[in-house]
Amino acid sequence: MRRLVVGVLALALLTPGASAVGRAPAGPASGEDYLRALVRMSRPPEYRRFGTDAMVRIASYIGTQLRRDGFRVLADDVGGLHRWAVDYTAGHRPQLTRLADGHRFKTESAFDIAPTPPEGIECTVRKLADVGPGDCGLVPFSDASPEWKNPTNHPAQDVDTILAKGGVGAVVQGDLARNLVYAVRLRRAIPAVVSVAGDDEIVGQRVRIRVMGASVPATAHNTVAVLRPPAGAAQYVMLLGHADGWFQAAADNGGGAAAVLRAAQLLAAHRPGLGVVVALVDGEELGLLGSLGLTQQLSSPAGVDVGDGGPPLHMADLKAVINLDASSARASDAQDQVRSALGQDAPLFSWRAMVFSEEPVLPAAFLTTFAAHKVLGLPLASKAAVAIEGGWRTDAQWFHQAGVPVVWPVAGYPEYHTDGDTLAAVDPADLEAIAEAATDLAGQLATLPVGPVDPVFR
Repeated sequence: MRRLVVGVLALALLTPGASAVGRAPAGPASGEDYLRALVRMSRPPEYRRFGTDAMVRIASYIGTQLRRDGFRVLADDVGGLHRWAVDYTAGHRPQLTRLADGHRFKTESAFDIAPTPPEGIECTVRKLADVGPGDCGLVPFSDASPEWKNPTNHPAQDVDTILAKGGVGAVVQGDLARNLVYAVRLRRAIPAVVSVAGDDEIVGQRVRIRVMGASVPATAHNTVAVLRPPAGAAQYVMLLGHADGWFQAAADNGGGAAAVLRAAQLLAAHRPGLGVVVALVDGEELGLLGSLGLTQQLSSPAGVDVGDGGPPLHMADLKAVINLDASSARASDAQDQVRSALGQDAPLFSWRAMVFSEEPVLPAAFLTTFAAHKVLGLPLASKAAVAIEGGWRTDAQWFHQAGVPVVWPVAGYPEYHTDGDTLAAVDPADLEAIAEAATDLAGQLATLPVGPVDPVFR
């Protein structure tokens, strides 16, 4: 999920709109069923981070589900990559300890950093302005929070300040109000942890920091699946999402992956008038790595061999991409207050943007179709989204740049990239509405006169 500052609270009813889909095959009966399965396989301490054993399990599960629905499934691994592997073995786990009383704070490792030895390092924690040689600097939550409404989000800049002043370590402050840690990639040669520790608890205190790990070779475990178009048709719609994520990653992007699987199931039961490609990719969180590998294959003269004796798949065969990255999430900062009073969420549902490529036909179909399923948000053309975020920051970027028009419903929520991104961050009714809306739009694409994205808008 990308932290789009959309500036509007979308109105979305909890009952999905009517769906023109057929009866689904046996198997998981809802997007929630798929989501629960994905979360069950996301086990601590690494959950389903890019390139891990968990992603092998996830790819196997996804492939099994899509084969059951009649798709031709391709294991589309992308090798030659690297990831930061945190060392969670006994005696090596990330730790922040206050030396005065031995208190240990809830702590996670930052990523792409310099490790400590097993005994850790000792230092005095200082605020940024007060850091001196040999100190550890405190990066405040207000700077480092990944929450979508945080307009600063520059922890690496703070770490550069610490390094410039001779600091030897960094403590990135977690979410004190919610007791959450989160994922931070620093790409700096300094030991750094993310800890739920208040200023009054550690500033001026001697602490021990332990954080161990290394950059290791990794493979992105993509799953690509194809339903060939009916006779007389040649184009495809792609259902896209990433399957990797930090922590349990229920909303980003377990929910999106689940919605893709649910929509694929529904489309297999009620075949549209064009082909369907499902792409659930790995490595989005580390730089859109899996999708980059896939788009390079699709853009090559050889294309992607589907393995059924038919023609290979090329980028030019894709009529449109429906991207479901972090498409459904509860705005808990608003909803929790309502739920405590009423016992349920209110119709004010989510901070959501409806992002689309600048193509003449597809945006209107996207917005009206999703609205019919009570999936609403702020319409946002890709250029406006890029201006806000500095880039697409989602796998659909490569397809848009290749001229394939993209639509993307994306929701903001406080638990983004934290260990609070659990099942509670997703409302099952909204998740099902997303899947049904994607199914509905995919079916319409068979007859809509959708063309490539104009190069001026790439």
